[in-house]
Amino acid sequence: MPAVLGFKKAVLNDHNLFSPSEYTAALLLYLRKHPARVLSSRALEMGPGSGVVMATLLALGAQSAVGIELEALAVQATQGLLDQEGLRARASLVQGDMWSACGNDCFDLVVTNLPQFAAEHIEGDGRLPSWSAGGIDGRRSVDPFLQGLGRHLAPGGLAVMTHNVFLDFSKTEAMADALGLRARIAYCASAPLPAYKLACLSPQVRARFEGRGIHRMGGYWFVDFDLVEISWKHDEHEDA
Repeated sequence: MPAVLGFKKAVLNDHNLFSPSEYTAALLLYLRKHPARVLSSRALEMGPGSGVVMATLLALGAQSAVGIELEALAVQATQGLLDQEGLRARASLVQGDMWSACGNDCFDLVVTNLPQFAAEHIEGDGRLPSWSAGGIDGRRSVDPFLQGLGRHLAPGGLAVMTHNVFLDFSKTEAMADALGLRARIAYCASAPLPAYKLACLSPQVRARFEGRGIHRMGGYWFVDFDLVEISWKHDEHEDA
């Protein structure tokens, strides 16, 4: 099996706008724990950002990996990391808006960490609005992703997405079911919630989730999130 990335030279640093988040780290852990799901797959990452997930897919032996990215800066960051790791030969990067950039292609493995924070705008970290804000319910990008997934998920294919508490898993589950897909929670985690993000929550959202998805201890706040697997209803994915 191909070696997992050593990231020989640091492209990113702790202050870089593309520094991977806890959500990205959870995706990376999932891929490392399930290498058989990556090996020889036609993989797609929706929104590669820093490029670390797309690079890891290739390092774990994906046959090919496509990255669809809205922001030119993120395309450049991903290209730089892939070049640095010697992984560009099996990679294709497209600057475009979600499924419209995929044509008629289908994929065995789709991974994504979409903007899903429950706010119209997020200010305080210098990031572009498209990187975090998911609208008042967090689903501004999630719903179009789910609606288009069935047209691009190959038979036997699997999608893995980060899914924070604001999204309401029951809505995702129902939408997947209506499309002939099955959604299940594979992994639960929690991430620090910075003060500037907490301040962007509406009073209604904060009241709904405080103590039930967002938690405080002293002056620190945390938000719960899951990794969700989505597959065709008739398919079963065994642990590997």
